[in-house]
Amino acid sequence: MVVARRTVVVWLAAAAIVFGAAVWLAHRINSDTRPDADRAESVRITDSGVEYEHGKQVFSASYTIHNDEHHAVTYTIVFDFEDGVTKTVSWRVGPGMSVQRTVSTPWEKPHPWGDGTPSEVRIAEVTTSE
Repeated sequence: MVVARRTVVVWLAAAAIVFGAAVWLAHRINSDTRPDADRAESVRITDSGVEYEHGKQVFSASYTIHNDEHHAVTYTIVFDFEDGVTKTVSWRVGPGMSVQRTVSTPWEKPHPWGDGTPSEVRIAEVTTSE
């Protein structure tokens, strides 16, 4: 009788472990097929401003991507510049690694109130894939 109860307890524990693993795996598979809000915090704009290249104004934004995962992740980032221009970039980042990059766009629309420089760029969207 005692052996039968131990067997039932062992089987129930094993079933709970298998069920938990299946739920975890399903979450991992589904989370990488859609934008992930948690990973948006892994991408930050660190600096922005106007530079001059070949005599023309260029609005640039420096950004950092940090991958907290234990596997490589491809980040696709959409930057929204103040003048309505969007730029999309993709970078594959190794596990636990960070990369620093710069994205830029020509700046041709001067503000009527100032020196013609833009004042804002934002991250519009971050999607990830393994």
